[in-house]
Amino acid sequence: MAKLTRDEIIQILEDAGCTTAFIDEYLETLDEGTTKEQLRLLIGQRCRQLECVHTEQKKLDCIDYLRYHLQKEQEQKKK
Repeated sequence: MAKLTRDEIIQILEDAGCTTAFIDEYLETLDEGTTKEQLRLLIGQRCRQLECVHTEQKKLDCIDYLRYHLQKEQEQKKK
């Protein structure tokens, strides 16, 4: 597998929604050649983003719950 260029890594991290501070920190570990630290940073970032996904899912669940009740009320009125 071909090694990613620095610009490609930056683009991937930006596309993933990483902050400039995170990207800078990651690039420092890239310069130092500490793969273990790079993995630690990426795992931490993934966990933070996954928590955001879960938070947004909870919000969607609330909306779906309200929609469900409104639809049930509407069905009851039709009977």
